[in-house]
Amino acid sequence: MFATIEEEVGEMKLLCVGDSLTYGYDVPVDESWIGRISRQTDIHIHNGGICGDTTEGMLYRLQHFPYDSYDAFFLMGGTNDILLDISLARIEQNMAAMMDMLIRFKRPVIIGLPLLTRPESASYGWQVAADVEKHNQSITKFRQWLKKEAGVRKYSVVDFYQAIQHGEKDRGFSLYADGVHPTAAGYGVIADAVLPVVKKIIAAIGV
Repeated sequence: MFATIEEEVGEMKLLCVGDSLTYGYDVPVDESWIGRISRQTDIHIHNGGICGDTTEGMLYRLQHFPYDSYDAFFLMGGTNDILLDISLARIEQNMAAMMDMLIRFKRPVIIGLPLLTRPESASYGWQVAADVEKHNQSITKFRQWLKKEAGVRKYSVVDFYQAIQHGEKDRGFSLYADGVHPTAAGYGVIADAVLPVVKKIIAAIGV
C-alpha cells in the first residue's frame, strides 16, 4: 500500500503522509524527494503518499498509523480536493484535524505547502482549462491558511512551490512535468528545500 524507502535504518524514523507530490508521481523511487533525502541522511522514511488521495483519505489513514513508531512527521495535501472542487472549508477542517492529532505526540512536524498548477495541466487531463485560474486561487488561499495554522502550532513549513520557482529561475526551464507534478529535477530542488529542515530536526532530537 505504501512505498517504503529501504535504506539503512538509523535511529530517527519519519512518517510522510500525503498525495502524489509526497509519493513521487511518475519518477523512480530513488528520484522522488523522499528517495533523495533518504540517501543523504541516516534516517528511515515511511512514504505514506498515495496518488490521488484527498485530505479526507489522509485523515482516515493517519488515524490508523502506529505513532509511537515515528520520531517526526511530514504532512501535505489538499491539491486533489481542490481539483475535485471540494470546499476550502472542508479541506481546512480535515487538515486542522490532522495537525491537531499530531500535537498530542509532542514530536516535530513538517507541513508542506503544495504547488500551484500550470495551464498545461489541462492537456494532461488533470483539470478543465477554464478552471485553472479558479483552482489556483483556491490553492493560494489554502497555502496562506496552511502556513498560518502551521505557525500557530509551531510546526516547520516547507514551501514546495517556492522551491520549484527558485529552481526554475536558476535553471532557466520548467520543472513541471505535466502542469501539476514536478520532473525528476523538480523533485531534486524540493529535496534540497526539505533536507535542511530534516537535518535541523535530527539535531534537535539528538539522533
